Amino acid sequence: MDQDIEKLLEKYYEGETTIEEEKVLKNFFQNEVVPEHLKTHGAQFGYFVSARNELPSLTFNSQLANLLEPPKQAPIRRFGSWLVRIAAGLALLIVGFTGGLLLQQRKDQGDIAFLPKSKDEVSHQAIKSVLAFEKVSETSASERIQAVNQSYKLSEVDQDITRLLVNTLNFDPNVNVRLAACQALQHFINEPEVSEALVQSLAIQTDPNIQITLIEVLVSIKEKRAVEPFQQLLRDEKVMEVVRAKAKEGVSELTSADV
Repeated sequence: MDQDIEKLLEKYYEGETTIEEEKVLKNFFQNEVVPEHLKTHGAQFGYFVSARNELPSLTFNSQLANLLEPPKQAPIRRFGSWLVRIAAGLALLIVGFTGGLLLQQRKDQGDIAFLPKSKDEVSHQAIKSVLAFEKVSETSASERIQAVNQSYKLSEVDQDITRLLVNTLNFDPNVNVRLAACQALQHFINEPEVSEALVQSLAIQTDPNIQITLIEVLVSIKEKRAVEPFQQLLRDEKVMEVVRAKAKEGVSELTSADV
């Protein structure tokens, strides 16, 4: 059974699961005795259950909530509706995208362990070897997410790591990996170039989930340089209305302190 769940988890993180397969995963983490090595995945699935019963916060625009209603007839895959996409983004803010996929070992000049026993054993080189641009075609999305998550455990973060995370945010082909990188960068906001990189990334991202997450991160750190990129999103009619609504809210929050 564990092997079947692990295979479904891999499909889930690659964005290839069906509705029925996602129900199997959710039921497993809610109702079964979860093995120790799979417990880190449970928080994400538990979030979606509790999120259904939560009301929007007072700051959540009612018009925005209406825009997030999922299509009634459209086929739904993972993040198939904007409601689930945004809920997932919020889930990642809360759990730091602790999902990831179970350890897989790849041969690349020797075995690389992605699950260290302690924080002190986290290897800068292991993370760099997975997130390096030339390695994208050789690694799975779940391995890259796991490498991004390992950056949280580094006692010291060098500029090479933050630049790799920025590169991952901007250019990784998998939206879930980019989202994980965005959340990781929020933890390293005091490192050189990170704030500016997040602002610049707004002009690169086209996925609404990433755009909204970036807006939330930049507002949370009160990055006033983001006001102009937010306004550019507002003026761009190709940008989804839900994103423009979030950008408008961001402009209001960042400029209110100047009034």
